[in-house]
Amino acid sequence: MDDLSASCIAVDLELGPNDRIHAFAAVREGAPPLTHRGGGLGPALARLDAYAQGASYVLGHNLIAFDLHHLQAANPNLRLLRLPPIDTLRLNPLAFPRNPYHHLVKHYQDGQLKRERVNNPELDARLSLKLFADQREALRKAPADLLVAWHWLTTAERTEERVGGLAGSTAAKARPAGFDAFFATLREAPRPSDAEAREAIRQGLAEAACREQIRKVLEPSARQSWALAYALAWLSVAGGNSVMPPWVRHAFPQAGRLVRRLRDLACTNPDCRWCRERQDARKELKRWFGFDDFRPEPANDDGRPMQQSIVEAAMAGESVLGILPTGTGKSLCYQLPALSRYDKTGALTVVISP
Repeated sequence: MDDLSASCIAVDLELGPNDRIHAFAAVREGAPPLTHRGGGLGPALARLDAYAQGASYVLGHNLIAFDLHHLQAANPNLRLLRLPPIDTLRLNPLAFPRNPYHHLVKHYQDGQLKRERVNNPELDARLSLKLFADQREALRKAPADLLVAWHWLTTAERTEERVGGLAGSTAAKARPAGFDAFFATLREAPRPSDAEAREAIRQGLAEAACREQIRKVLEPSARQSWALAYALAWLSVAGGNSVMPPWVRHAFPQAGRLVRRLRDLACTNPDCRWCRERQDARKELKRWFGFDDFRPEPANDDGRPMQQSIVEAAMAGESVLGILPTGTGKSLCYQLPALSRYDKTGALTVVISP
């Protein structure tokens, strides 16, 4: 284990039918695991607190929204609750954005750990430590600008997003010290300044998003943290074999909205290379199908190709009903907007054909 892992106590809980802690386990490097199952929760939690003595961080998978919440409900005076948390669920979409189905995580459901056996808190605690090591190894290869941005975003003083329906509770707040230590160790640098982080985000998005929307997203009054971190992670691999994990879209719905805002809202700034290229129907036609222009016939009353008018309206997000004669290229009218939007935002288009 690395030094940061050696400073962690990994914790995992199992709840009973009454939504109370039925079993738990804690794992630390160089010490036998601590396990508990059944009755006597009060004395068991006291043993957990003693076991955590000397640890600098508490680690787990879905730790912030689940384990810490239930530990606080069981005993809000636990010293362990004052340890900075590191949540491997939160880190996973950053570490593995290209294809976030890490072999230890079932991202297609809700981000749970895969288990060899069900209801085994000790195994899950050990899996969290293994996943944490894999995440560090993957993130060492991430672009420097992204690491600067993620360090800044994941260590904001306040977390505005709802997490698993627990917004407002102490356990639901992503206290930043654990993630600060993680990224500071990874980058071998302290938390970046606001100016440094915003410049890193600008550089990272310069060729991948609307210039005007980048400016608005980075305004000091804009509220984002983890949502923007996940949006940046997805954008770093957009167009490839990647999805934004369903649990991210559920817990941080702003992440998907930020992607759409940054890449699918056309601005009128002539200096915005993204919008002038990727929001131009003719250029997208050339890019996807190799044609220089749309079919001239049939045309609108103003002489513009109807194909082009329909595609432009669809790319702008308008509701469209297009009626064209057979053989005039109706299929392209939905194929081009669908391909363009998928590449820009990962959006799925459903085609129903009789």
